Amino acid sequence: MLMTNLIAPAPRRAFGRARGFGLLQVLLLISVVAGLATMGYLQWRERSAINSARQERQALAQADRAIVNFATVLRRMPCPDIDRDGLEDCGVGDQKGWLPSVSLRLAGADPGVDVGQLRYLVQRGGGTTDLTVLTDSWRPLEYDDTGKTFASMRETPAAGTYQADILTLTDLCQRLDTGRTTAHAPGMAEVRSSPVRSVAYALVHPGNDDADGNNSPFDGVNASADPAVEDPARRPLLSTYNDIVLERSYQSLLYSFHCQPLIDSINTVALAHDVVEQVDDLRTGNIESAKQSIAFAAISAGITAIETTATVLEGISEAGNAAVAWATCAATLGLAVNACAAAPQHTAPIVLTGVSIGLNGLSIVANVAAAVMAGNALALADSSVDASSLTCPSADYTQAISAADAEVADATNDRDDIATALATKRAELTAADIARTIAINTLVARIRQPGISSSIDTLVAPLLSAADTWETRSFAVTAATRRRDNYQNAVNNWTAQIATYANMIANRTALLAQLDTEIAALDLQIAATADPAAKAALQTQRMEKTSQRMLLSDPVELQKQYDDAVAARTTAQNNLTAAQSDLTAAQSSLGFAQSSYQTAYNNLRNAGRYTISIDGVAVVTGCTSTASGVCQTGDFDNTSAILAALNDLLGTSSSAPNPDAKYLLPIKIRRIITALEGQLAQAEIRLTDAGNLLTRLQTLAANPPPCNITGRGVTPMPPNRSMQILIQVDEKGGTR
Repeated sequence: MLMTNLIAPAPRRAFGRARGFGLLQVLLLISVVAGLATMGYLQWRERSAINSARQERQALAQADRAIVNFATVLRRMPCPDIDRDGLEDCGVGDQKGWLPSVSLRLAGADPGVDVGQLRYLVQRGGGTTDLTVLTDSWRPLEYDDTGKTFASMRETPAAGTYQADILTLTDLCQRLDTGRTTAHAPGMAEVRSSPVRSVAYALVHPGNDDADGNNSPFDGVNASADPAVEDPARRPLLSTYNDIVLERSYQSLLYSFHCQPLIDSINTVALAHDVVEQVDDLRTGNIESAKQSIAFAAISAGITAIETTATVLEGISEAGNAAVAWATCAATLGLAVNACAAAPQHTAPIVLTGVSIGLNGLSIVANVAAAVMAGNALALADSSVDASSLTCPSADYTQAISAADAEVADATNDRDDIATALATKRAELTAADIARTIAINTLVARIRQPGISSSIDTLVAPLLSAADTWETRSFAVTAATRRRDNYQNAVNNWTAQIATYANMIANRTALLAQLDTEIAALDLQIAATADPAAKAALQTQRMEKTSQRMLLSDPVELQKQYDDAVAARTTAQNNLTAAQSDLTAAQSSLGFAQSSYQTAYNNLRNAGRYTISIDGVAVVTGCTSTASGVCQTGDFDNTSAILAALNDLLGTSSSAPNPDAKYLLPIKIRRIITALEGQLAQAEIRLTDAGNLLTRLQTLAANPPPCNITGRGVTPMPPNRSMQILIQVDEKGGTR
């Protein structure tokens, strides 16, 4: 009886221990699942944020293109939508409302959805700065016979020497130029920057939630009825601000609508009309005037030829800059923020080069026509003039064609090099994926040998997951470092600019005298230079010197530039501080990921004694450990085999995986491939644009304007007819 009482409790203690061990397993399983779920959620949230930002910027870009197309057709900017029906509301004076998606004919866009939810601000300050109205704001220039200039605006008195109310895109261009030169005043559409600046129009995307808790999807001044938007450079902070602002300045719209080439094309026809008037004077005996007309047309054609070559060289230079920027962006996997941001800006001007060349070609045609009219009139009016001795102006496209041909060759080589690199990387990725799979299988096999499964098989997946997390966090640290460095460069650059402005303020008189001397020397060089490219380069230098002189001549503007630079440096310094905080957070996150990796690595590397099985039956005790005394006699010691497999798969360090080792190398190669694919797409665009440019120049060179100065039986065009042509060209909106 006594023995029974002593022995009976034993089973209860064994049962209690078994039950406690099972609960511990459940808790560990829950912890592992929770950790994996957390990592999955963080990765999903990061991808969602990137996709949301991309979609928001796409919506802004789509709306911006629609507004530019609307203004190109209707020659005015659309009014805001006030009642959210998608239609512009021009009857009210509000400058700020919703994007009129229906009026803009945005396909599939509903008011309040997608692009229809964008905030829209447009300058409607009244008078000549109201961009939503269309009035006769511009007229062609007129040749001043007294001062021998071509600079006075053509008048439209009640008698009607020129037609009034010709409404075209040039009128919008005039309003934009007026807005560009008008000082900011309260009530004008503005950007709340430091200092406040005027804006032609702006679009605002509200982000994905109400960040500042003001019961509006828009944050800050974007949510108010004030004719203002937040500064596009304002840093998005998810806790207080997440709007995205797209700002359109007057200067950018003047560029987008090609205002200067458009106006120049009409002014060229106006010049031809003025030549016709002089030819008409010639018929009454003003032979000298006709001689001046021929010379004037020849000079104009020569200038246009130089401008054509300079335009081609500038466009090709921008194409080369774009190639370098895209290559830098690709080489850094998108981390070179400045290069990636500058690449599209370099790409755009080469597209406009062909447009400028076309307008310059039309200018040459008009100049030749003017010379023909003047030459015929001269031959008819003066019997001593031999018509065969009179020649028309011509343009030499040789240098421009040579440069364009070289650009085609460069673009082709660039495209082919990128395509070759892309094919090589794709082949490397295929091989890297295969090598990665083999290396993973090898590690598992080393753990299980000499069986087909083991009790530590489950330690492999956490190790690989920890390696993935480390790679993501490491890349984030690199990106944050680049942002920090970019803002530091911005602070340094603005500091240098402030020093330059301070020197200009302190030594303004001496610098003005120095610039006058330099400009005079450049004028002598320009006059003595025949090569178009060299002349264009000198003219660019002169424009820069002239711009500096204009700034020095205006103490108020110079002080404003200094103050703006100080404000910009302050903004850059604030951004630098925030970027440094981001970098610190990223480094902390990387440190956690590195600790997790080291734990997972050591769990497998020093698993100690474990069971190796065949078909679920334990056949041998395996062992892996770096500590002595753990592996026992008779154990199957896998320490060296597992270490070799780990080194092959993840690299030789136990503290962090090697990005070039077999497990992480495919991730690195995929990033390179994505960057190269973007670079190849831009290289194809560059090649297409270069080919179009070369074809355009070859066509112009092969088809010069006809020149037929005969002096026999030719009746010069009467001034009233040339005036009708000028009016028709003005009504059409240029010689397009």
